[in-house]
Amino acid sequence: MTGPRLLAAVDLGSNSFRLLIGRVETTDFGMQILPLDTLKESVRLAAGLDGENMLDAAARQRGVDALYRFGERLRSFSPDTVRVVATNTLRVARNAAHFLASAEAALGFPIDVIAGREEARLIYMGAAHALPADAAHRLIVDIGGGSTECMLGEGYTPALLESAPVGCVSLSERFFPGGEVDARNFEQARFAARDTLAPIGAAYREHGWGYAVGTSGTAKALTQIAQLAFGLPVLNRDALDRMARLLQKAGHADRLKLDGLRADRRPVFAGGLALMSAVFDELEVDEMRYCAAALREGVLYDLLGRDAGADMREITVAQMRSRYAVSESHGRRVAATALALYDQAARGVAELLHEHRELLRWTAELAETGRTISHENFHRHSAYVLRNADMPGFTRAEQTLMSHIALGQVGGLRKLRELVADERVWLMILCLRLASILHRRRDGAHVPLPALFLKRRRVRLELPRVWALEHPLSDATLTAEAAAWNEIGVFEHVSYERI
Repeated sequence: MTGPRLLAAVDLGSNSFRLLIGRVETTDFGMQILPLDTLKESVRLAAGLDGENMLDAAARQRGVDALYRFGERLRSFSPDTVRVVATNTLRVARNAAHFLASAEAALGFPIDVIAGREEARLIYMGAAHALPADAAHRLIVDIGGGSTECMLGEGYTPALLESAPVGCVSLSERFFPGGEVDARNFEQARFAARDTLAPIGAAYREHGWGYAVGTSGTAKALTQIAQLAFGLPVLNRDALDRMARLLQKAGHADRLKLDGLRADRRPVFAGGLALMSAVFDELEVDEMRYCAAALREGVLYDLLGRDAGADMREITVAQMRSRYAVSESHGRRVAATALALYDQAARGVAELLHEHRELLRWTAELAETGRTISHENFHRHSAYVLRNADMPGFTRAEQTLMSHIALGQVGGLRKLRELVADERVWLMILCLRLASILHRRRDGAHVPLPALFLKRRRVRLELPRVWALEHPLSDATLTAEAAAWNEIGVFEHVSYERI
């Protein structure tokens, strides 16, 4: 008898690291996730960023220690039931890769650094599953340690998703480094936050909404104070102004006596309060209710959707095909051949992962996005688009990998030497290049599937001799392709044989 199905989400926030474990339940209304266990550690990762966006050793160690403890709780989980996401601090830290290597070793699972709008999408998804299923447009604001996500939408569908690079930790470190607060530095912090939010404000005010919702730690702390200290049902402008006056009078959050203000929020309370005041001003919010579900819940529902076949990445690929006028039929033919080659090479090689296979497929389908910019060097334009576009559902690491594959689809291989170190990625590039050569005519004509063998870093490609004689251009190109791979020396040897 099998136990309940469990999923886990880990959020490496700029202020806190959190773990949520949920149990998947089948109901009359579809699949639901019920919270089963949570862990939280106040790491204040963003406080470890210096003026050059380098993460100091103490902050890195706090993070690794927390993840080592989380790893014990996740020890019985399989990789397909856990997703770990990192947000703003690890988006901007120049030495993030150094920390991530240690962090993944401590936790035992890979970590995805997600873009700001992807973070906003996941937050919206999590909140939407906890909010009433009404028809009203809602504004959702999530103030984190290093960024603030603003979302507008109806039901489960977001209409606007934005991320502003300002959070309660970063604002506190900038304007209240010693914790001292007065009217002058509080107003400076509030105006700086408004300035950062200004590019978002106009579009959101124009769109309008029925009610506003706050998620995560700052919104929770401020709402609790409004309720416990002031007797208000929701957070409003009057409550924020009263908190600001009391904080400035106390001069330091540690000396502030307010029901509902926990000790772990005091170091970032001033920054969070100034930032929420700026949100109310810039977005013209009158009152805000609190929702406990946010990023972690969104990650769990996104993970559940992927397993059920509703992968957001499929929708993103289809939208990008349309936006960049990519030929769907040609892309699918190239993708099918590239995958068939990859599958042959992957036989018996455990390191060739299923997830890489999917990324190869999506890259093949989007490999020609750059042609809408220019036919010349289209592969470079495609690589740029795949690396820098907002692609909901994809992590930064996935987009970077896809960008490298797209860059390598044609042309010389030496340009990739400093970008690609993983032999699995080189194999994906090889499969896409071979598929592109075989479908060069773009007429949909039948192409025989070559045999591709990979053994002990030696690659052998085989095609029928009759086909090679009937297709002299393709034959010559494949001969040159094998020579190009041997010249760069990524594999021990690459051969092309006619049988």
